Amino acid sequence: MKKEEFKAPSKANIRRVHELLKEHYGSRKVSKRDPLDGLVLIILSQATNDINCDRAFTSLKIKFPTWDEVRKAPVEEIADAIRSGGLANQKAARIKKLLQEMREETGTLDLNWMQNAPPQKCRDYLKQFHGVGPKTIACVLVFFLDKPAFPVDTHVHRVTKRLGWIRPQAGAEEAHEVLEIAVPDECKLDLHINLISHGRFICRADGNGGPKCGACFLKKLCAYGKTQKVAITDAKPVDRSDFFVTVE
Repeated sequence: MKKEEFKAPSKANIRRVHELLKEHYGSRKVSKRDPLDGLVLIILSQATNDINCDRAFTSLKIKFPTWDEVRKAPVEEIADAIRSGGLANQKAARIKKLLQEMREETGTLDLNWMQNAPPQKCRDYLKQFHGVGPKTIACVLVFFLDKPAFPVDTHVHRVTKRLGWIRPQAGAEEAHEVLEIAVPDECKLDLHINLISHGRFICRADGNGGPKCGACFLKKLCAYGKTQKVAITDAKPVDRSDFFVTVE
């Protein structure tokens, strides 16, 4: 399939999937928080679980009460503070470099102006910094500023590809570009979280047991699912807890 031949999903189709996922996994709400806290949290969350990420962030804030203190601290001391989050040396260097770049660029580490800024202004500001890509920016917007954005992680990428919402060959960057436009703003938070839950428990990776199409309530709306002849089974209840948001 050539890229130009691909047709993005209709908003009606996306909304139908969104409603079915919400019935099964629930809805969320966001409490606005300091966007710089959010940016650092997202860095710490990579390649670890929510509990260890929370421990690392809390430890960092206890040792360095302000972000300017983190900026001035040796990488080794930052790494010691976030050791429980894994990949401490790499994450410490990345956090310090980010804070240094922000301070040099704008003369401040206060990002609370983003609370009332248009989403695109926030995107344009954040994307100028090294290592801050579309997924990270979208996470800051949707989880910490309650602004419409649609992060594409490995689960969202896999599930939307099977649904037929993106090209089979689409990489993460292309998926983000397509889905950011295609997904209605009012669906973005819940749909992102619920696609992750669905990817963990039902639409699993091939290396993790593969998709359980027989237990999937999206099968009739799924391009991949329609090709699978499997017996229908009941889906087991899932854990709906999330670190960045509150489950309603």
